[in-house]
Amino acid sequence: WSLWWHDKAQHVEIFEPNKQILSKLKDNIKNLKNCTLHETALGDTAGNVTMDYESHTGTYHIKDTSGPISLKTLDSYNFDSVDVIKIDAEGYEIPVLEGARNTILESKPWIQIEGNKSGERYGRTKIDIMNFLLDLGMTRVAKKWPDQVWKFK
Repeated sequence: WSLWWHDKAQHVEIFEPNKQILSKLKDNIKNLKNCTLHETALGDTAGNVTMDYESHTGTYHIKDTSGPISLKTLDSYNFDSVDVIKIDAEGYEIPVLEGARNTILESKPWIQIEGNKSGERYGRTKIDIMNFLLDLGMTRVAKKWPDQVWKFK
């Protein structure tokens, strides 16, 4: 997505905690002057996490709240202008949204978010994502599994 957005946006802030793909991501964006990479996970608190690989899906997800990977909130970055937020957090979408609440309410960005059954590992469902965004005053404008696109009314 960073490669797709870089020539359409003034600046792209990329958050990637997965050490397994960071070298490839860095190589992909090395010549893109408007991309900033943050080697951290996003959630609803600051701290550290461990990630685990799930071989049958080929994805990494947050395993527990201790470990070598930093965890921050999007709000802690104090961005003053955010147009689009793309979230693919392998089930950790609600904590990411909770940690981005102020940014979302202040900037009123479009949000592209993955919503599937992976949230069940954290006791959440894709209905929780829908309810969170509806409560903020957003409307879903597109759905193509597993992604949804939301905007403010």
